[in-house]
Amino acid sequence: MKRTALLLCLSLAASLASGCRKTSFGAGCEKSVDLTAPWTELGLPLDEEKTRVCASSAQELKLRSYVWKSAGEAQPVFENVLVAAGYKKDRCTGGACWFDKTDHTVGVHPMEFKVKKSTLVTVALTWRPDSR
Repeated sequence: MKRTALLLCLSLAASLASGCRKTSFGAGCEKSVDLTAPWTELGLPLDEEKTRVCASSAQELKLRSYVWKSAGEAQPVFENVLVAAGYKKDRCTGGACWFDKTDHTVGVHPMEFKVKKSTLVTVALTWRPDSR
């Protein structure tokens, strides 16, 4: 009886401990920050459990997410969001794409790397005034 109770307690403790593990988003993204303008205006589809906002300013947004399995899978998500917000796709080079709107350009730069056995996708968005 004591042995059964001990095994049950150990099993319960192991289950609770595994449920308390934090998701690792890597160095430089230990804590989430608040999303700021102009990024708040885009209506980005962010899964709060699998995505973290690492940095957010008027010029740059950096996200890390386990939602997408590759950088190529993340790129069309951001393209759809930007086009829906009135941006026009300008060009793509080496996996990064730029989108124009009136007086500025937004660049979307997805990257991927492995964390343990999972793929973690980082997406950096940059806001730049037009140089014209």
